[in-house]
Amino acid sequence: MKTKLHYIAVLLLILLIAGLSLANMETVKISYLFGYFKLPLIILILISVLLGAIVASLIGMGKHLAIKNELKEARKELELQKQKLEATLQQV
Repeated sequence: MKTKLHYIAVLLLILLIAGLSLANMETVKISYLFGYFKLPLIILILISVLLGAIVASLIGMGKHLAIKNELKEARKELELQKQKLEATLQQV
């Protein structure tokens, strides 16, 4: 079921991109400090989406690593507590 939903989402995304491509074929002028260049609007949109996805994944990766480190420390603490409890139970 999950795979089917994934395929449907990918298909919808492809259709959305195709629709955007057909609707945004005109060329736009991109200006920067030392000049300018022209490219199709759809390319600019796709580059913007790609850069946004990269930034979002980098932010998500940072949060993932922080949570992973927190979990690692919690497991160490749990192991220490377990060892203390076992030592206490052996003394009784």
